[in-house]
Amino acid sequence: MPLYHKLYQLIKFLYVIRSNFSKEYKYTFGDDVVSLAWGCMDLFLEANNSYGEKNKKINLLSVEFDKLKLRLRMGQDLNLISVGQFAHLQENFIIDGGRMIGGWLKENFVKT
Repeated sequence: MPLYHKLYQLIKFLYVIRSNFSKEYKYTFGDDVVSLAWGCMDLFLEANNSYGEKNKKINLLSVEFDKLKLRLRMGQDLNLISVGQFAHLQENFIIDGGRMIGGWLKENFVKT
């Protein structure tokens, strides 16, 4: 389950990043980002263990992941996430995670 591993590692990394946010953003923006990442993990688990509503869960996961990507971009634009941290997120989690979710969407769309 490579997507599970990517999401798990992403969540761990986001907790580290959030700990460096200023107090003004840590418990608002930071919690929102971490919560979205957990939401992605929850939807992955639900989709992986679902039969009847699998496509719906995968679509929801895709939308939630897009929301997370947007928040991360905003974090970088607000200088909460450094350029190096954002590059690490992109290279190790966002690009691969997006490909995996897209492949899962395509695979399940073809099956139905």
